Amino acid sequence: MTRLRHGDEGRGLSGEVGPTLARRRLLQLSGAVAAAVPLSGLRAETAALSAAQGSRVITVDAGEVTGTFNRALFSCTGYAQLTVDSSPMALDTYRVLNPAGTQARIEVMMDQASPAPGVFRPDRMLRFVDNTNDAYMTHVESLGMEPVLLCAYNTPWLTRTGRLNEAPTDPQAWADIVAQVVKHFNGEGSGYRPRVRYVEVWNEPNLEQFWLGSDEEYAELFRRTADTIHARFPGVMVGGPVFSPGIDGYYDYGKAFVDAAGEYMDFFVHHSYGDSPDKIVADMRLWEDYIRTHTGTAEPMLMVTESESFFASDALKVQDLLLRQFSLVENGQRMLGWHQFCLLEYQEGWYTFGLIYRDGSVFARNYWPYWIFRDAVGSTVRVGPRTAMPGEHMVATRDDDRGTVNLVYWRDPAVATGSQVTRVQMTLPADGRDRILTVSTVSGLSGRVVSARRVSGRASRLNETLRLDPGTAVSLTLLDAREATTPWLGLDASDGTVPLGSTFTATARLVNTTPRRLSGILRLVNLPAGWRSRIVSGTDRFADVDTGEAVTATWQIQATSATEAAIAYHVHADLVGTSPTHSIPVRIQAVPAAE
Repeated sequence: MTRLRHGDEGRGLSGEVGPTLARRRLLQLSGAVAAAVPLSGLRAETAALSAAQGSRVITVDAGEVTGTFNRALFSCTGYAQLTVDSSPMALDTYRVLNPAGTQARIEVMMDQASPAPGVFRPDRMLRFVDNTNDAYMTHVESLGMEPVLLCAYNTPWLTRTGRLNEAPTDPQAWADIVAQVVKHFNGEGSGYRPRVRYVEVWNEPNLEQFWLGSDEEYAELFRRTADTIHARFPGVMVGGPVFSPGIDGYYDYGKAFVDAAGEYMDFFVHHSYGDSPDKIVADMRLWEDYIRTHTGTAEPMLMVTESESFFASDALKVQDLLLRQFSLVENGQRMLGWHQFCLLEYQEGWYTFGLIYRDGSVFARNYWPYWIFRDAVGSTVRVGPRTAMPGEHMVATRDDDRGTVNLVYWRDPAVATGSQVTRVQMTLPADGRDRILTVSTVSGLSGRVVSARRVSGRASRLNETLRLDPGTAVSLTLLDAREATTPWLGLDASDGTVPLGSTFTATARLVNTTPRRLSGILRLVNLPAGWRSRIVSGTDRFADVDTGEAVTATWQIQATSATEAAIAYHVHADLVGTSPTHSIPVRIQAVPAAE
């Protein structure tokens, strides 16, 4: 749903816009998420814990490649909005997720690309951002993201009344504008380079809000566009119908499109709102089978460029996203990309979408499930045992460019029971690289690095033991020590709302995930002026902290003035001899004291 926002209400796509989410159901799941108490470094206690609580051995063979990890399954829409409508801190928070290998949906507006016949404006054609000298596209590529062009809506000179949700009066002229866009990025002839490989035709044409034409008019527009792109730009894939759920006849609409234009389609695009992981997998199979049996396509490809599910409980949403992403990793062999809607906070109706607030703090329900997969990249490698226990999910990867080996492991609390001693036995690459092992967990509504240690390049095998409750996701990452330049710094607070005059605590924890000793100072940054803070435990000054060692500092903070809205503050580390770093911000709001 490319919605009208940031002043676009007057664009005239459909007159009355209104919230589109009223059609979509809020999913509410009952039950409680089990407490999660991750522990590392329990090798000496393994036998006793194993006897008392059961154990599991996970094996990873980093030398046996089994395939390619599809990083595009962790894409998010809305990077353009993040670049122009947020703080530098928010951009830092996003980059922690490691966007390299994900897709960036880039919205190309036909009225901006070609506002009049014979006029083409590549500098202005992208929604939200200036593309002068291809600055935005170059920036996206510099982060390792692959563009997906959403070519959307009409231009006044191809309408009858000026409404941009009308079907083009000349479908070929509209297709030619798309071809101009692709040519601008990819070139043509001897200078051809497939900088852009994916093109979507229109957005949600099954909603009158975005398309006033008939279904056959959309199919004809798609066929013309696909023919034009295929004839001129080898390797560029054209996808549709980019349609929305939450309406009657949803499946009939998709099937009718495949019947009318499936032979021209390179990938099938739909949006997913309010769907459970089981339904997502079932829909993938449904569309794969329908396309395979109703076209000449033996290996149909899919893409979902908007998705979200709705929960009354943030803790349950974390678990839902973990299950969804593992379901995609395990079942999405024909899925080119999956995009969470959306990256930057955006409110529509009663719901606020987003992973990251404009101030750089995060939506815990969405951010941390993506964070735990941040090092899953490159080739998949053998991980076992091959027969999973109920509710058990795991994936292991190896990235030769960065010298990284990663395991993500999670037990679904809806199925798995009991605290489990988890032994990870990893066969290491025989490349002689010294590495740093970092152990991270997501539990409840937060993510953190819990431990780190050196691993010699002479080692052929690694063993690590943890105790994990159902619902705790763990990531073990081995990173080339030469690449491990930044320690982990986290910040947790006792409250997000505090009465005026009252106190709360904030605890910073720095874990040295680098191969060198660290010294420095921790500072709280961006608390309201005049608020009082004092160290009540730990220390804000440290020296010669070795790899794997941690420094903690807890401040008691008094809110001496009210805030109109929540403000984001963070902890900053000034480090001797190396670049400073900072935590992901957390939010606090001071409200009037109760009388």
